[in-house]
Formats: sequence, structure tokens, C-alpha cells
Amino acid sequence: MSDVTVYPSKLSGRLTPPASKSHAHRLMIISAVSGHPLTILGDLNGDDIAATARCLSAIGTGVETGRGYIKITPNAFHDGDMDAGESGSTLRMLLPVIPTLGITARIDGRGRLPERPIGDIIEALRNAGAYVSDDKLPLKIGGEYAARRFVVFEPKSSQHISGMLIALAKIGGGRIDIFGELPSKGYVDMTVEALSEYGVTITADSEGYTVESGFTKFPDRILCEGDWSGAAALAAAAAVSGDVTIDGLKYPSAQPDSVIVKLLADIGAKTEVSKYGCMCSLRVQAADSIGLGFNADGAPDIVPVLAAVLAFSKGESSIYGVERLKIKESDRITSVVNALNATGAVADYDGKRIRIFGGKGKIRGGTVNANGDHRIAMMGAVLATGAEAPVTILGADCVKKSYPGFFERLAELGGKIEWKK
Repeated sequence: MSDVTVYPSKLSGRLTPPASKSHAHRLMIISAVSGHPLTILGDLNGDDIAATARCLSAIGTGVETGRGYIKITPNAFHDGDMDAGESGSTLRMLLPVIPTLGITARIDGRGRLPERPIGDIIEALRNAGAYVSDDKLPLKIGGEYAARRFVVFEPKSSQHISGMLIALAKIGGGRIDIFGELPSKGYVDMTVEALSEYGVTITADSEGYTVESGFTKFPDRILCEGDWSGAAALAAAAAVSGDVTIDGLKYPSAQPDSVIVKLLADIGAKTEVSKYGCMCSLRVQAADSIGLGFNADGAPDIVPVLAAVLAFSKGESSIYGVERLKIKESDRITSVVNALNATGAVADYDGKRIRIFGGKGKIRGGTVNANGDHRIAMMGAVLATGAEAPVTILGADCVKKSYPGFFERLAELGGKIEWKK
């Protein structure tokens, strides 16, 4: 693990973030099960994308990676051992799909992934007829669905709902009934959009989703959207200290972290979206900001960088709907509060919300432990940008999970970065 010290600086310039790993996961899996090759265009890097590629390769799919693209070539599926690494998206989206392929696969993971809850997925898959050997990783999965219907109670994640939609498209249609509130619905919307590229019609209602058909269209190439999660971190840094333009984004976008545009505008940062074709540029300029209240249930990944911006705002802020952050790459509630307090902010968690008391403490600098969590490493960089003194981020190279070049891009915008081995 490598540490990095980020010095206070004023950022300026423009850049393009990498491709969205959320969009890439979906396109890779859909292409693999569709039976038709697909070239996915974009800056497709990061450990999580590599995890999906590795898992698909393990069961027979051809995966070719090159500069600016990934080519998926479907082949006959076979039994295999899958290593999902630390990618929850890879695990949860592939689990429902495997029983549609006529194979048995063994799946394992690393880091905190084996601890993250999948009981609701396993229960739903078993009730539908799948064979699942264990209730946690490592496990084997196979069998065959007895009917084209899934029933899910109190879902802990939206990712397996996305996997179920892909599975139903593979077998020609079906139904998902959901009892309880669906978290992060925007990510399911992304899956619906991706499947529509393959001619799959999906209707949503208050009780779930109906997949009306299987694959009827087969695109040869698709441009992967720019990543709003990575863009949000850089936009947050600009809102604290800078004037930055971020290109290559889709807006409006089903990516939940695109809410950063509205959030920064709401607290007083200067934001401007300029469209060109189906893409846009986002310009963010620093300005005096105020606190706000935000329910993060639909966009939990935005919490760390939003919290960093709110540390510089005047007034109290509250971020609700954060319970699921406990089961991310770190206990992200604890990591966020600790990072804020370690750098001079005043923050706590009262069991329901993260509270940030803007103006009660100065962001003086200090040390942030990323705890193996890429979002916390980026949060530390946002705090450093506007701090009075440098911030050292321990284990900062964990950003490779989603944005391998994050600190290099920050340096290109004028940030001063010093790596320590």
C-alpha cells in the first residue's frame, strides 16, 4: 500500500473522467449472455471492471482489452472458478445470471466482499429453482430456474435486481416482484437503459418489473458513459478550491452520482452544464457555500466527497439514508466521520444521520486513513484541496478500484501530490 500527501491548492483546467464502471459491468455481462460480440469504447480501467472481465473469462467468454476499448466475444459457456475480487457489482449481478447458462460456477471474493450481505439474493434464487451451495462466499451456483419469476423481500442492494433483469432477458422474459423499498433505484434504471440497447422491453410498476422480451437487437459497439462517481470527486474538489471543467459526461444520466450537479448548486457552488450532442461538460467554480440536508439512499457513493465539501460550508448539514454505507469497502459511516474529525472538521453520526457542523472547526490538514476504500481516499484529496495544511492519505492507492489515475488527474489540474512508499 502507498500513501500520498496532497497539499492545499487552487485547481484549474479541464479533463475527462474514465468510463463508468457501473455502465461497463452491465454492458459486459449483457453482451456475454446475448450471444453477439460487442466492442465497448471508453477509458475502461480499474480493478472492478477487471473483476467482471476475469469472471466472464473463467466461464468461457472471450475478453480482449486494449487502449480505449474492451471487446466481449461470447463463446460456449463452461463450468469455472470465478474471482470477483472486491467488486460487489460483479458478484451480485452475475449470481442471478449463472443458472441461465447451463453451468455450475464457484465464486469467491477478497477484502470485505465475503462479509457483504447476499442472503436476500440467495433466498430469491433458491426459491426460483437455482442451486446455491452456501449462504456466503465462497459458494457454488448452478441449476435451472423452474419459472420465469423472482420474488425479493426487503432488498439490501439494487445490484442483484439488475442481475435478475439480465437473467430474464436471457431466458426470454419474466417477472420480478419486490416487497420492500428498493435502494439505489437509479442503478436499476441504468440496467433497463442498457438492456434497451438490445431491444429488451421492461416495464416497471409499484410492485416490481416485467421483462417483456428477450434480446432482439445486437449492437456491434457502444460508447460507455463517462463516470459520474469519479467526476463527482473532482467536481467536489473544484467546489472547494478551483475552477474545473469536466468533459465526456452524459446529463441527465441514470447514474445516481450525477446528483452532484444539483447538490453543488444547492449549497452555492457555481455550476454550468454545456451540452454537445449526447454528451456534456460540467464546469464547477468555488464559492461560499451553505449546509444542506440530503437523503443519500438513492446515491450512497456520493456521501464521502459531498461530506468533504460540506465541511467547508457554513451551517449544519445532515446526510440521511446512510445505513448501507456500513457494508461498503469499509464501514463508510465511520470512515467518513473519522476523516472529517481527523482534518479539523466537527462531525458525528447519531445513529440515523451524519451531521457536519460547518464553521465550528477549521480544516487544518492531518492524516486520513482510507481503510482500503477508494471513496475515502478521494474524500481525503477533496479535504486537502481547501485545507490550511497538507493531508496525508494512508493507503491511497486503493483508488485503483474505480479510478486508477485519480491523483494524476488532480496533479494535472494543479494539485500538488507527493507519493510515499
